[in-house]
Amino acid sequence: MSSTPKPVTGYKTELPRRVDLPGTGAIGGVRRPAESAGPSGRESPRKLIVGSEISLAGEITACDHLVVEGRIEAKIKDCQTIEIAEQGVFKGSAEIQDGDIAGRFEGDLSVSGLLRLRASGVVTGTVKYGELQVETGGKLIGTLQPLGGDAAATTPAATAAAPQPAPTPLFDDKAEAGSHA
Repeated sequence: MSSTPKPVTGYKTELPRRVDLPGTGAIGGVRRPAESAGPSGRESPRKLIVGSEISLAGEITACDHLVVEGRIEAKIKDCQTIEIAEQGVFKGSAEIQDGDIAGRFEGDLSVSGLLRLRASGVVTGTVKYGELQVETGGKLIGTLQPLGGDAAATTPAATAAAPQPAPTPLFDDKAEAGSHA
């Protein structure tokens, strides 16, 4: 079977076409101003992805979903969700609704909803949370405090780090002799 080569011309017969991305109001990832608001008048989700070889420093505000695959040193406010991938590192402070951490977080973290710490995740610093879910292997190092609860309330992870008196032995002849006297 022989194939006849097509003549080489400078004219391209088929151009790449723009596609609407469902639910984003965007064409090819660029937001269209006329369609940035949905039927309810609320703006569509604002998502920021920091790729694996990217470093970012500064302040992040009004972000619906932050995905950290690289390195961020920042202060975050008014953010709904933060997701830190296994290779991702976040240093700074964050006040968020929900968090899913498989990488590293260092600093002050306040999560009003669910904080999910994956098996590969490490959180170091001060953590305030509404709900906490830790997979086996996940590490919490620092101060933990449930939100909306008593300020003096502590979690088992927080009390485990505090110095504890030595446990009383179950079989101690001296203790038994003293209790019979």
